[in-house]
Amino acid sequence: MAFTAGMMMVAGGAMNATSQYQAGKAQSQIAGYNARVAESQAVDALERGELEESRQRSSTRQLIGSQRARLAAQGIEIDSGSALDVQEDTAALGEMDALMIRNNAAREAWGYRTQAVDARNQGAIARSQGTSQAIGTILGTAGNVYRGGYFKG
Repeated sequence: MAFTAGMMMVAGGAMNATSQYQAGKAQSQIAGYNARVAESQAVDALERGELEESRQRSSTRQLIGSQRARLAAQGIEIDSGSALDVQEDTAALGEMDALMIRNNAAREAWGYRTQAVDARNQGAIARSQGTSQAIGTILGTAGNVYRGGYFKG
């Protein structure tokens, strides 16, 4: 009878240890998936930023073209004086907007990459905890079986 109880205790401990190890492994896999998603989001943020930056520059060029056409239609010399100053200011402000778009995209990507690093770290911790808990369960079960004298002759 004691032998049967001891075997059941060992089997239960083995099952607990296995499930703890598997849970840690599963959490690690989920964290790895989350890290890959965050990395994809970072790439997407940069690509969207590049597109928006390009659109901003195109918009600025169109605005300057429109300014030049209006000024020329009024008979104003467009390549000197105040007219040139207006165009240069428009170009400078447009470039500042384009660079701000790039900067915002880089910050967004950095945030996603930070999430990816965090997810990878969480995955490593989960795997380690699962392994540690499994080992603890095995050792605890062995101690309980020994103390209970289940396998003594």
